Amino acid sequence: MKGKILASRYKIIDYIASGGFGRTYLAEDIQLPSKVKCVVKQLYPSIEDPKFLAVARRLFKTEASTLHNLGNHDQIPKLLAYFEEEEKFYLVQQYIEGQTLGKELNPSHVWSEAQIIELLNDSLNILKYIHAKGVIHRDIKPDNLIRRNSDHKLVLVDFGTVKNVLNGQTNIGQLTVPVGTQGYMPTEQARGKPRPTSDLYALGIICIQALTGVEPLDLEEDDEGELIWESLADISPQLAEILTKITRYHFKDRYQSAEEVLQALTPLLDKTISKSDSASANEPSSSSSTEFHNLTPVSASPTIDNGLPPTSVIDGGTSHYIIGQTSNFPAPQNSQAVASKIRPFPDANYENISEPAQPAGKSKNRKILGVAIACGVAIMGGMYLFIRQPITDNQPNTPDSPNELPSSPTERINQGEGFRKDL
Repeated sequence: MKGKILASRYKIIDYIASGGFGRTYLAEDIQLPSKVKCVVKQLYPSIEDPKFLAVARRLFKTEASTLHNLGNHDQIPKLLAYFEEEEKFYLVQQYIEGQTLGKELNPSHVWSEAQIIELLNDSLNILKYIHAKGVIHRDIKPDNLIRRNSDHKLVLVDFGTVKNVLNGQTNIGQLTVPVGTQGYMPTEQARGKPRPTSDLYALGIICIQALTGVEPLDLEEDDEGELIWESLADISPQLAEILTKITRYHFKDRYQSAEEVLQALTPLLDKTISKSDSASANEPSSSSSTEFHNLTPVSASPTIDNGLPPTSVIDGGTSHYIIGQTSNFPAPQNSQAVASKIRPFPDANYENISEPAQPAGKSKNRKILGVAIACGVAIMGGMYLFIRQPITDNQPNTPDSPNELPSSPTERINQGEGFRKDL
């Protein structure tokens, strides 16, 4: 089949798997520029009976139409095409890139309660949708739930209603033979009478398997057919009650719709979200990604005489207006770079922000120091004048201006002799 082109459009590029109903291939749509990948399921009856082939063809078209309508849901693969070629039926569906839930289940690593709540919430919304459309999947199991790589959501695949058409039964009345997987299939479905609660039962079994690490067929039962499992799981009584009710032996004792289960799950889901938000809020923020959301003045703190201007520092995501530099909050080396990252809260009142007042004790000390300095200057000035006056009185008269200088050599000699006599 590799390299074969079906319906002049879908080129087979790889083999995926095979089963009792046919084979599954990975293909690409060669009529699209991007050659989008898709899944081609080759379906064919196990016997060659003309009457059965006619009925199978009619029911196949009905089922294909149903899948097409269901494909409008984001977590159900879209049906791209269905056709018959060489007396074989083909379904072409959207390719989901991811891994099955079966690969995530590990007996040595049980799931937490939060993971189970997420699994239930994700899957129940899908079942709520298809049940509203009148469709019962009939084969809910880990291998039919794919976790999509793009968003990690679960996608439900491989609807059992299509398999049901091609089980090779020659008797038309036997076309509703049991479809499902042992361990995940409840008793009413094994008798060929599936109900929406049958899908809920299978989902509950998957959750118990993930919580306990025990395969469904290995779970113990009591005399009434009820499963014994609660002692093997470490979960809250509320979640245990939900899973016990969803997997009751008789379908009348179970939740009757996916909506009922979702309503019972809502308190646990809200609690899980609340815990997740609290954990995120308590995580320390890195200095590289912290942003300022508020600017709040704080009371004046003792300043350190280092000549630094007021700076803004980070404290738990809030900007605090402080003076100088403290041992707990080192001043940034590049104050301009820090200021450029500040994004104050829009409602902050910057007009009311003022320089913090200096401590009263320090202001008083400065006033006393100023008065003391002024008094000291006055006393020093008086002493200087007092000492200078006697010295001035004892000095000989000297000319105060060039006009009083001696005009003749005789006068200069006489003045010199008088100066020597004084000595």
